Amino acid sequence: MSSSLFSHAPDRPDRPEPLPDLHCEVTVPHGPKEAFEGFTDLIHLWWPVESDSVFGEGSHVEFEYPVLTETSPADEIVVWGEILDWQPARRLRMSWHPGRSAAAGGIEIEFIASGADATLVRLTHTGREQGPDGQGRRAESAAGWQAVLDGYARFMGAAA
Repeated sequence: MSSSLFSHAPDRPDRPEPLPDLHCEVTVPHGPKEAFEGFTDLIHLWWPVESDSVFGEGSHVEFEYPVLTETSPADEIVVWGEILDWQPARRLRMSWHPGRSAAAGGIEIEFIASGADATLVRLTHTGREQGPDGQGRRAESAAGWQAVLDGYARFMGAAA
């Protein structure tokens, strides 16, 4: 007799291995305080809503503590994620589920002083969705996140 209460439950060998965390980074020519403020307070000026949003062109992305939201031109609002850790000039951590009701993962953005007047901005996306094309979606997300961060870096004055 098995000692497990759920000994009748089948093993799940078909369950895919968790995908590794996704990491992207850029360096901006400002200190961590300004880099954090540019990322959070000014996100509505640099986030590429035309390609990376729920409502598309004309929408508005902003942090409204304790969430990150997108507002459509018709004033519809969706939550992209809940803020879990807000440390100005250091780190921002939040759930990540743009336009969905349940968290599909999380993101952490670190602001690390780099030299006299520069900041390494490192984004980590955790809890990637699993499924038959998990690796393909991960590669697509990696390219998408890097493009978003590159746009932020250009907005902050980084060389192309």
